[in-house]
Amino acid sequence: MEDVILANGIVYAETGTIDRGYIIITNSRISDIGEGDPPPESGGSIIDVQGNIISPGFIDMHTHGIMDVDFMESSFEETEKALYAYARYGVTRIVSTLLSNPISSIIEQGKLIRNVKQKSLIGCLIHGVHVEGPWLAPRCRGGHAAEYLCIPKKEDVKSILDQIGDVVKTVTYAPELENTLWLTEQLNQNGIIPVFGHTEATYEEAERAIMAGARHVTHMYDTTLGYKENPDEALVMMPGMETAVLYYDQVSIELIGCPVHVPKPFFKFIAKVKPKDKTIIVTDSLVGTGMPDGTILTYKDGRKVYVENGVLRMIDSDPAVHGNLTGSAVTMNVALRRLAEYAELSNLDAIKWGSINPAITLGIQEETGSLRIGKYADIAVMDDNFNITLTLLQGKTVFKKDKEYE
Repeated sequence: MEDVILANGIVYAETGTIDRGYIIITNSRISDIGEGDPPPESGGSIIDVQGNIISPGFIDMHTHGIMDVDFMESSFEETEKALYAYARYGVTRIVSTLLSNPISSIIEQGKLIRNVKQKSLIGCLIHGVHVEGPWLAPRCRGGHAAEYLCIPKKEDVKSILDQIGDVVKTVTYAPELENTLWLTEQLNQNGIIPVFGHTEATYEEAERAIMAGARHVTHMYDTTLGYKENPDEALVMMPGMETAVLYYDQVSIELIGCPVHVPKPFFKFIAKVKPKDKTIIVTDSLVGTGMPDGTILTYKDGRKVYVENGVLRMIDSDPAVHGNLTGSAVTMNVALRRLAEYAELSNLDAIKWGSINPAITLGIQEETGSLRIGKYADIAVMDDNFNITLTLLQGKTVFKKDKEYE
């Protein structure tokens, strides 16, 4: 296979920025990174990126779907189509997220996603599956259907581990629920990352789970209630899960790159108080993502939503319900653009929230997440406003502006 050379770009390498540099790709991996022009003897096919940024591809740890594809309902072909859509926004890895449903449905879709990962030409864009629910706190369920919520029963956990445990990478749950300390231990022992979310846990409940192996928080400040008033002492606040996850440095925190779900000051706050490699940006995107404002979509159960400024809102005959927020429709490049603005970060530092940091949390930092010799050539080429012009997945072009690869 002929080498591919990206030349004349600003390279965001793992060890620093090269203002005018190149990357040589050999057999899906980065074989050389340098400054100036590529060596004359390098050969290969040269792509002149015309001064644009050569960045690590983005990793979205939390996404339910994109365009008209919902991972909880999608077929093989629809899932494969979605992967090409992610590539349009510089994404080179996703953790396909399944929401609260009957355990049998979660297992069925987990098997389908595993099949796409193994058999599709673009399947390596899938890192694995994120099971978000049904083990969530009812008060904090957000967009999850109340009828599916439950405590983690041992037989259900065993079914998931036995049937799709190889493809499940993260599981979100509320640590205050019965059996969740046992659940945390089971996930940790099976190489699956235990994740807090949709929770109003006390400090002690969260701390016990962290001691048992919990290592991440799903969309902090959205359906996570951090503090409570002491019932015995008026106006005295009791520490909650937020105190625990901020205190323990081993726990990474994700924020949705959307000012509706996460008020702007929280971006600067998390950037300041958490270790630099424990801050992660996600989309938590649903169907409608990547579609124009005003697009109306209908779920299989008849519910309707519309896209508006990077979020999804409900369509309902009840004026009290119509227009209510139901989820995110932000793409990863826009999430990073907003992060850079809200947290007052350089583009280089913002991109770490969507590349090497999620790679570290997922344990795949030795193969992807940054530009370093020997790693997969998972690369996004973009301008300084995060507009993507080219995406390479393990060295192969999966998106080029004005050209489709579906």
